Formats: sequence, C-alpha cells, structure tokens
Amino acid sequence: MASETIQVPGYEILRLLGSGGMSTVYLAVQRSLDRKVALKIMRRTADSSSDDARQMERRFLLEGRMMAKLSHRNIVAVYDIVSNDSIAYIAMEYLSGGALSERMRSGIALADAVSVIVQIAGALEFAHSHGVVHRDLKPANIMFRENGTPILTDFGIARYQDSTATKLTQTGMLVGTPTYMSPEQINGQEVDGRSDQYSLGVLFYELLTGQPPFRGDTPIAVLMMHLTQPPPPLPDELRAFQDVFDRLLAKDREARYANLSEFSNDLKSRVTDSDTLLTRLQIDPNQTSSEQLRALGFYTSTPTGENMLRSLPNRPTPPGARPAPNLVRPTPQPAAPAGTATAPGSALTRNKWLIGAVAAIVLIAVAGAWFALRGGSHRLSKDEADLVTFWLERADQRVAEKRLVTPAEDSAYEYVQKALQKDPENAKAQALLDGITKTLGDEAQQAVAAEKFDEAADLNNQALLVRPDNPELRAFAARIKQLQQSTQSKQRVTQLIAQADAARKAGRAFGEGGAYALLGQARALAGEDAVPQQRMQELVNEELAAPRKELDAGQPAAAAAALDKLQPYLAAEKAYVDLRGQVDAALKKQESEKQIAAEFARADTQLRAGHLVEPGGDNAYESLGALEKSAADDKRTADLRSALAKALLADARRLDGSDQAQRALDRVGLALKVAPDMADAQKLKDQIEKRLGARGAQLAQMLGAARQAIAEKRFVPPAQNDAFTGLTATLKFDPTNAEAAQLLAELPKRIADTANDNARTDVAAAIALVEAGQRIFPQDAALGTLAQSLKAKLADERLAKQRQGERDSVAKALSGQAPSAQQLRAASDSIAALLAAEPADKEALQLRKRWIDVVEGELQATDSAAQFDALATALAEQKKNLGADPAFDKLVQSLPALRAKVAAAEQARIEAQRGELVLNAYPWGKVESVLDANRQPVPLPADPTTPFALKLPAGSYVITFRHPDAAKPAQVIAKVEAQKRSTANAAFTTISAQEYFSRAGW
Repeated sequence: MASETIQVPGYEILRLLGSGGMSTVYLAVQRSLDRKVALKIMRRTADSSSDDARQMERRFLLEGRMMAKLSHRNIVAVYDIVSNDSIAYIAMEYLSGGALSERMRSGIALADAVSVIVQIAGALEFAHSHGVVHRDLKPANIMFRENGTPILTDFGIARYQDSTATKLTQTGMLVGTPTYMSPEQINGQEVDGRSDQYSLGVLFYELLTGQPPFRGDTPIAVLMMHLTQPPPPLPDELRAFQDVFDRLLAKDREARYANLSEFSNDLKSRVTDSDTLLTRLQIDPNQTSSEQLRALGFYTSTPTGENMLRSLPNRPTPPGARPAPNLVRPTPQPAAPAGTATAPGSALTRNKWLIGAVAAIVLIAVAGAWFALRGGSHRLSKDEADLVTFWLERADQRVAEKRLVTPAEDSAYEYVQKALQKDPENAKAQALLDGITKTLGDEAQQAVAAEKFDEAADLNNQALLVRPDNPELRAFAARIKQLQQSTQSKQRVTQLIAQADAARKAGRAFGEGGAYALLGQARALAGEDAVPQQRMQELVNEELAAPRKELDAGQPAAAAAALDKLQPYLAAEKAYVDLRGQVDAALKKQESEKQIAAEFARADTQLRAGHLVEPGGDNAYESLGALEKSAADDKRTADLRSALAKALLADARRLDGSDQAQRALDRVGLALKVAPDMADAQKLKDQIEKRLGARGAQLAQMLGAARQAIAEKRFVPPAQNDAFTGLTATLKFDPTNAEAAQLLAELPKRIADTANDNARTDVAAAIALVEAGQRIFPQDAALGTLAQSLKAKLADERLAKQRQGERDSVAKALSGQAPSAQQLRAASDSIAALLAAEPADKEALQLRKRWIDVVEGELQATDSAAQFDALATALAEQKKNLGADPAFDKLVQSLPALRAKVAAAEQARIEAQRGELVLNAYPWGKVESVLDANRQPVPLPADPTTPFALKLPAGSYVITFRHPDAAKPAQVIAKVEAQKRSTANAAFTTISAQEYFSRAGW
C-alpha cells in the first residue's frame, strides 16, 4: 500500500512510519486540527467478505476501541476510529520520541529504566482496572513523547478479561512475542493482568542487564525456558531488586504481585529504603524526596490526595542542598469564652468559627492562584498537600450537592481544576473528573428518557467539556442531535399541517402557500408519521372528486379535461395516476364503442346495398370479419351474421340460376363460413359441387379461403393462410380466373386501407403490415408513401410520449416536498427544452410558472440568509431558461426585500437564543480561549484582557484564562442561558503563600 495512493478524507499523508501483520502506519496531518497523527490503516484483502477478513477487521477495530477507552497519560491516545466500505483506520497520537527498543541499543541509565518500568506499570494497571490485558508487552510497543514520557502502544492482540467479552482468538491459539511471554500464555490458558506483569518483569530484567533473562537458538527453546527454568540472578550491584524480580517472574502466577500497584509500592519502598540504591540511581542530592521519586515516575500522593511522603523515612538534608519549603500551620488559638469582647480592629476574631470558613474560601481563591503562579515544578509541602486534599474534599461535597460544573465559581469542576494545577497527576482528581463526567452523562440519559432533549444536550455538552475525548459522549451527542432534529421536525410537521388546513379552508389548494405544497413539505419531514400522508390523501381525493364524478357519469372526456388541469400538481400522486388510467381506459372504450357502432351501421348499409363480398374494402363480409374481432359477443354481431348468411345464400341461388355456378359455389361456401349450421346452404353447395365436379369444387374452395383471409385481414405473409398465397395458388390452378386476379390486384389497396384504420390505435402494427405488403408489392408507390407517413407519425407519437414523460418528471420534482437546487436546475433545463421545441406548449408554460412559484415559496419559507442566498443564486442561474416569463423578473425584483425580511427574522431568532458571558480575572488576566461543547473556538476581541463580555448562543463553554506570571492557566466551565447574563471568573493574585497564612491567622 503506497502512501501516494492513499487518500483518507480529512488527513494528509506525510510518510510511512512502519508496517505490521495486518496494518500499515503513516505519519499524517489531521487537517481540521492541524496536528500530526499516526494513521494506522488496515490492509484489506481482495476477499474482504470472507470470515477471516471480517475477523481481522473486528480485531483491528477492537484494538482502537480498547485504546480509546483507556485515557491514561502513559497510554497512546486515540483520536478517531473509522470503518467504511473503502477503508478502516485508527488515528492516534503521534509519538515522535522513538521506541524503547531503539534507546536500548545505546544503553539506558538505571534511573531511566526504573522510570520507564514504573510508568508503564501504571499504564498496565490502568488497563487492567478497565478489564484489558495487553498480552504483547515488549520494547517495540513502548514509545516516547517528545518530552521523554514513555507510552504504551499496540493493543493489537489485547483482550478483555471479562469472560463474557467477545473472543477474537481461537481457543489455545498462541499470541504474543516469545521473549516476553508468560507461562500461561505459552500454555494457551486464560490470562489476566498477571500475565502482563510477567512480561514487565522480563522487560525490566532486560533494561537492567542489557539482555532478556531467557535466550535460545529458536523461539521454541525460549518458550521452553519460560516454562521450566528459573530466571538467572541479577548482578550483585542490582541485588536490591532480586526479590522484586522473583515475584514478577514467578512461574505460578499466584505467587506474583496481586496487581501492579502493589509492585510499584514495593519497588518504591526499596528505592527509598536504600541509600545505596539511591546513589546507584544517580538522583540529584539537591532534590527533595518528593522530587526524587517523581523523577523516577512514582506518584507522591495517594488517590485520596493524602501526602505519601509521610510514610518515607526522614533523611538529613545533603550538604549543599536547599531546604525544602515547609509551610506549617500555627496552632489555632482557643476560642474566646462566650460574651468575651474581641480586640478592636480584628473583625475575623469576633467569631472563631468564621475564621476557618473564611480562611478556607480565601485559601481556594488566593493560595490556589498563587500555586498556579509558582508552577508545578516544586514538590508538594505538607500544607500544599493538605490544600489539595481540602480542594478535593470540597469537590466531593459539590458532587454530592450536584453542583458539578456550574456555577463556575463554586463547582466540583472548579475545585478539581485547582487541585490539578498543583498536582496534575492526582489520581483522585482524575477519578472525580470521571465521576463528574459519568454523573452528567447519566443525567443526560435521564433527560433523553423524559424527552427533554435540549436539557440532555446541555448536560452532555458539559460532560464533553470535562472529558472532550470521550467517544461515548460524542456518540450520545450525535444521538441527542438526531432526537432534537426529530422533535423539531415533528413540531414543524404540526405547524405545516395547521397551515395546510387553513389554506384548504381558504380554497388555496395549489400555488404559493397552498395546502398541497405545505403538506408535501410535512410529508417529507414526517418519516413514519402517517398523519401528513393521510391529510395529503384527503386533499388529493378532494381535488380528484370532480373528475371522478364526471367519469362515473359516463363523461370520460370531461374527466380527462379536469385531470389535465390538475396534472402539473398531482402528476406524481398514485391516486391521480390510477384515475388517469381509468379515464384513459374509458376514453378508449368509448372510442372503440363508437367505432363498433359505426362498423355496424356500415355493415347494415352494405347489406341493404347488396355489397356482400364486393367491392373490396366495402362489403358486409369484411365488416363482419372486423366485428367478429372487436364485438364477438355483441348480439348485433349475431344478427349481422344471420342476415349476411341468408343474403349470401340468396345471392348464390341467383348466380346458380344465371349459369354462374362457380360464383354461386363461392357465395354458398361463404354463407356456410358465416353460418356453418345452415342446412339450405349445405344442400345447395352439395348440388353445385355435384354438377361442377371435383375441379370446380376445389376452385370454389380456394377462392372462398382467399376471401376468408381477406375478410380477416390476413393479406400477406408472415400471416398464416394469407390471401396473397391463396390467390397465387388459385391463379396457378386456374390462370384465367378473373375473380382471383381481381382480388389479387386489390390487395395493396386493402393493405393500405387496413393500415390506416390500425394507425388510429397502433401505429407500429400498421407500419409492420405496410412493410410486409411492400415485400410482396415492392413497386406499389402508395404503400411506400404510406410507410413513410406512418413512420413519421410513430416518431411524432414517441416524441409526444417523451415530452409528456419530461413534463411528468418536472411536475413530480416540483410537487410536494421542497425540491433541491439540483432538482430545480434539472427542472428548469427540461422546461426550457420543451418550450424550445414547442413554444406554445401550454403544459410547459404552466410548469414554468409553477417553477417560479415553488422557488418564491421556498425563498419566503427559508430560515437563514445563507439558504436564501443559495436559492437566489439558483434563481439567477436560470434566467436564460425562464426569464421570458414576466413572473420571473417580478420575483427577481422582490429579492432584496425578501432577503432583508429573512435576515431580520434570522437575527431575531439568534438574538433570542443568545446570552451574555462576562469574563473577569483578579487582579487581571487574558482570555486564552473560549471553546464550545464541540471544542470549537469562539471569536475573541483583538485585546482579550479582562474584564469584557461576549454575546454567545445558549450552551456551555470552557474558558481558559492566562496570566503572564502564571506557569499554568486557569480553566472554568460556564453555562450561558438565553437572554441572561452569566459570569466566569479566575483569580491571579500576587500575594505570597506565607503572607496569606499569616493574615489568615494560621
């Protein structure tokens, strides 16, 4: 996978960092935040749907999710996890300090080795406390930040300890690196955090001695040594660590430390109890014990914030070392007896109980700020540790009181931030932040359950301000937003339905502000809500009532005319389409019945005129053949059949009496074809055939079959038993037969007449008939002319059908829901094309007016100036297509006034949702940033020196204050409410701690 072929939205690939079994890691820049990240991209196989490929992707994504949940200073941070059809990747913190394996090549100092092990032990213990076992600890999986902090990475084969968690490795499958694997891993047994502890022991041994405890020629040999051999003893100079290693590398995991916190405490006690070891560690003698331990990676405070240095042995200050600052609180004076007067000028001594309370408050506001000014490089004195403990206790109280992040001046979050400014690694402070986040998240969940979505959004946003990288909170924020949008959509739907009802009552079904357009918008927003669809159906049925009534009254033409008027609006509605089909069928039936009635009248005229089988194209026999197809069950057809049979029999007798036996036999044969059960006709036929003989009978039969084919319009091949073939055979049988010759000569005209009749209903069939005739009669000019005419008619019909399809498509795009800009452009182009081809196209002209009405309605209904401008741009682009309509210019001229109205309404809504946030710092400071819940910065004035005020949308914000003399900024969370004033304060006092304690009476 070459970096130049990789395209990851939102990221710029810089170069390859490394490659592993199932992924490749690149250095990239996340464009939105302009920060470097390590982009771990999974390599997908060609068969991405196979079980193995799916299993690999699940394992890859699980790694990212595990790391994302492990928010720890010594665990690599995960920024983003993405899996879609085109790519799967994890965006992580970029660690520019290289890997431990690289540093080990040049050797590592003992102090650095201890520091790495202690910090990685803390990272592993944190992972274990969250149910995650790493299972692949090794130097290559420990990297460094630029400042030298060791970071645990690569959770590719990590797994949850919870037995109910999904297992992505096969039972007994060996995973890990042989040099660092625990015996239980080698045996394929279930593992827990003690397996990582064993691997940590191997790594510690290697850091101290320069080589791992077990080495062999093959991986199997190394694995066997892990299972069967004790580790080699440490060198004499490192024997102080031997007991620690014996427990870390115990074959029986029950003999190891219960957890890595116990290991760290044991290691720390050995360091602090051994002057030799302290010397070996080359710790700066000028540092305090706290600073020495912190330099080695040990914490100096317990999770409760108490001073752990109290448990360490007292050590004399080394020569030349500066004495550690020690702020000792003076013993409080006993309270004055009841009624005793206080000394004049000493207001605080009037009530001794008030001294402690006031001192505590001032302690938070003043001493905390002083600590921030001093920075975090000094060790915690006893008084400072007590102050951190006090802040955290106060934070606990505020959590119990549910004063989590607001008010900003007296919230749990504020006290935790003060503690962290002094003791950034304080475990209890971090736990309190997690607790605050969880409580806010739980309250947000409860608000969602109560359908208080705005409240839920605010609570979840506050939680995100506390823990901005929490993926669960981010996901929940997206869900809340969906619920808010759904609620807003429901409210908008209710409003649109009410407006549509009013429009219906006012008789405004269509056009600007019409009921149909309003209900179309409601239907588009409604999702699964059936009410808008029901109201739309009622409106459509109401509008279709008139054409339906005309149809029921037997007036399909009137119904069609009424539907034509509704077509620009309702063409896409199913009820309209169904009714149009019924009307078209009724019209077709009506036309057919009209044609059948005309055919019966014509046949009757032919009978009375004696045109029984002649002339061609105008005789009763052919008319009966046509009626047998179109009205076979009609009683009139039966009557015509009977009358024609009798007339043919009478004509046969007349011809027979006139010595025209051959023609008489033809007529009586036709009579029997019309009425096969006619006994008199059969008797006459037998008599004539007997007189004529076999040849005459055959000739008569051949002529009768040809006439039958002509009557049934089977003129030429490929029709079966066609007239042309029959007549040709007849003339071959009797070359002098004048009747056959005449019938054959008439065939081209009969074909043309029939094709013209067919063209009324089916032009394609008419063309096929003419082309078949042309193949038989290629020299017939009339057929050639007719073929061209019919093809032109067919092209016109197809063009008309295409144009109608385009009109229907435009009508559908403009009906109901608000069309997109792309749909509007397409509709405009189609209308312009229709009018270019036929400028008088009434339907297209109606659609052009409809397009302008729709855009005008959208312009008036838009909620923002940005949306208005987008629509106005789309309108201006269509001047070439629609500018000929006077309504277009009228709308363009109204745009400035419409936009001013929309912008004013938008500004009014924004202002209604804004509040004022006053930012101040004592005695002064600058605002470094104001971030909303999405961590997006709020624009600040050119000079952000406090005090000043910001107008902000309602919501929660995190504000960072900075003082030029402060090593660390002050951070508070403030909630802004609509139409209200909120404050966010920070204190940067220059008073010294000693002076403060003196003034406070301590």
